Amino acid sequence: MNHAYVTLIIIVLVSLSSALLAVDSGKPIIHVFNKNKGPSQNALVKINEALDRFRDLYDIRYHDIEDEANLELIHSLGLPSTHFPVAVVIDGKFTAKIGDRIASFVHFPDFMHGIGRHEGNWSISDLEAVLQDNSLLLRENILPELEEDETEGDCE
Repeated sequence: MNHAYVTLIIIVLVSLSSALLAVDSGKPIIHVFNKNKGPSQNALVKINEALDRFRDLYDIRYHDIEDEANLELIHSLGLPSTHFPVAVVIDGKFTAKIGDRIASFVHFPDFMHGIGRHEGNWSISDLEAVLQDNSLLLRENILPELEEDETEGDCE
């Protein structure tokens, strides 16, 4: 057998077994949605810093929002049908009660406020709190309300 062919078979088998282990892990799944654009990638750096402490507790999966292959998943999770730059969905939920307020892990976190579009109502510390205590997640997801001019047009 050709060495390249054997190597390819090994890679496929390792990938398949990794995928099966992820499915069978029993860990809650976190779906992280982002775009391959500057502001979204800046947010992703901070999101990943928060996730790093919890990687052994969750099965973390990344999705490109702009990849049409992810549209069905985006729709099934109740994420915006319009443009959005980032989202973090923990075990099917993206909305949590933090103290006396509601935080939805959709659009940019608060450290990105001021960029002019798609400013969410959550912080990295909100995300960390929910990663530590999933009971903060609400049963029903609530999309954050954006200003009217933020719902249309391209975003980063």
